[in-house]
Amino acid sequence: MSEIKFYSEYDMACGWELDKVIETINSESLASDWTIKDLLDFHNIIKYISINKFRDYIVQKTNIDIKVYEKNIKEKIGIFLGCHKDNILKLYDEIDINKTDDFFEVLDSHKLYQRIEINNFRLFLYKENVDIYMVLKFKRLTDYFDEAVKEVLLSDPKNAEIIFSKFLKEDNLNLPPSLNETDTIKLIDEYIDSPLVNLNELMKIINFPTNKGLSIPDKIKLRAKRKAKDEEGKIFNNGIGIETGLMISYPKDQEEEILITMDGRKADIKVSRDWIERNLDYPTLWNNFIYLFGFVDGTMRLDLDSKRSECSALESVFRQQGTHLYFQSSSFNYKEMLSSAEIHSYANVLNVLGVRLEEMIEWFFDDYVEVEFRISDFIVKMPSRDATYFEKCRTILPEIDRILKQYNTLVEDGIIDQELIQMSSSSFKTKDIKTFNKNKYVYSSSEWYQNASYLLFSDQSSIFYLPNKKRKYDNFFSLMVAEKLTKSDFLEYQLKRVQWLFDNNLICENNAGHIVFVDQKMIIVLKEMYYKEVMSFWHYPQDLQASIIELSSKNLVEFETSLFSRNEQDYFDYYLNKSRFTNGHDIRNRYLHGTNTNDEEQYERDYYLILKLFVIIVIKINDDLCIRENHKDNS
Repeated sequence: MSEIKFYSEYDMACGWELDKVIETINSESLASDWTIKDLLDFHNIIKYISINKFRDYIVQKTNIDIKVYEKNIKEKIGIFLGCHKDNILKLYDEIDINKTDDFFEVLDSHKLYQRIEINNFRLFLYKENVDIYMVLKFKRLTDYFDEAVKEVLLSDPKNAEIIFSKFLKEDNLNLPPSLNETDTIKLIDEYIDSPLVNLNELMKIINFPTNKGLSIPDKIKLRAKRKAKDEEGKIFNNGIGIETGLMISYPKDQEEEILITMDGRKADIKVSRDWIERNLDYPTLWNNFIYLFGFVDGTMRLDLDSKRSECSALESVFRQQGTHLYFQSSSFNYKEMLSSAEIHSYANVLNVLGVRLEEMIEWFFDDYVEVEFRISDFIVKMPSRDATYFEKCRTILPEIDRILKQYNTLVEDGIIDQELIQMSSSSFKTKDIKTFNKNKYVYSSSEWYQNASYLLFSDQSSIFYLPNKKRKYDNFFSLMVAEKLTKSDFLEYQLKRVQWLFDNNLICENNAGHIVFVDQKMIIVLKEMYYKEVMSFWHYPQDLQASIIELSSKNLVEFETSLFSRNEQDYFDYYLNKSRFTNGHDIRNRYLHGTNTNDEEQYERDYYLILKLFVIIVIKINDDLCIRENHKDNS
């Protein structure tokens, strides 16, 4: 009998695992004598039978009385366990590694652990092929063998990584009840000095949040920070890493508005000074952030934020992080380095030409929105030219709060009531900033989407490498676009995965036997969601909007209504505070509460960063008002 494994109701492996279930049922192997492997296979078959759609499929393919068959399986499981209840641990060595979770699940669900002596279980846990991590998935097992599990857990500093997984909610684990915080901190302290320490895990210690049920002392965090610095030094001293850099200049006599030359990860950017000098009107100077520097894309989504799709599979492994950390891929860090250089250099060039970026911001709120959108009473006060960078930071940060509060009031009441705004002294949350436009952003909300996007666009899906094709492709989508494919082009294991796309009506065979997309508009929507993680609904043509609405009607995507997308909210939170990300810059609190460093160069860097955030706010507000004007029936 082929090994059977249940993963999830929506897992792509269900198709061929069900084929194994059908084969097993038709072979009448239920009547044969069982080994522990058979027990675990039928334990998984029960899981498939418990799901209605799989249950119906099994009946259709086998014509069995499913209730009788299920009853017979459970009886046979009971007989087997009754015969081996006193020696169940001895059977562990006979199972394959991917069935260890099933083994412990059987121990737990049938309460076989009550027949095991604690010393025997302790010796079992020390076996080389037993992973304490798997035991911690089961609360009753962990609680019953409390002392033994605790002893084994504390015996290896490497197990501190399990502690992080537990408290950072990365995995659903249970810790032994007798394990206290003193034990845990000691284990973490030992881990920092251990030879197998991992740089990613050190970063978890350094940025460990305060509200996760474990308090790591500052001294331990400082030791981890120093250790991380040593480990980073070892990596880069060995020549490992990606060299990046950029040069940005504003030459005269350049006809093109902007020229970008790439040499690996090094960029040479040349912006035409003549272009800027010939176009010193404020609207064009604002548009340069969009069309020259690319702060946002064509649908006004922020392009500077961190996106998982821009991270390679290898980098994802090395940069595994919890949800309390803002994900900083090398691509994100590069974009930030580039955009910071752009806004700093651009502002300085404008200063030479007699234009201040601060005055452009004031013009937008004082003049532009009144002329273009008939909105008055915005108040914004930018720092003076002669203020120090420290003073500028202290002055401009409250203006971000003020502008967004005014915009919220405008959306809610149609006017900006300054007296109402002054009634509240609380700071804003970026997720609460409102928009004039309903259903503004679209997000994925289903496992179906995860499967579809993975198969179509991931470079890890394994279905796009075809030995008979000379050219190599990045993913299945690019293969489909470039080649005329038939089912015979795929290896057997690939075809089983491709079948999921057929079954879900994303691809089909045409009259010539070639594989084609069923609905290209739907593929475009999936592609946008995969690479950008969000869609700005009102920027798409009506046929794509219709595809999005169809997906929404099936609960496969969801709408949200806010000024900023989720990624944009995260970007602002990463820089302004630490309410969500413990590795955030916390600029607002540092300047408002006097915890900033006494470093003039840092003040300058911070100020241009804050200006960049202000520029993004202006772009997003302008976009929101333009959408309202162009789609007056969507509010």
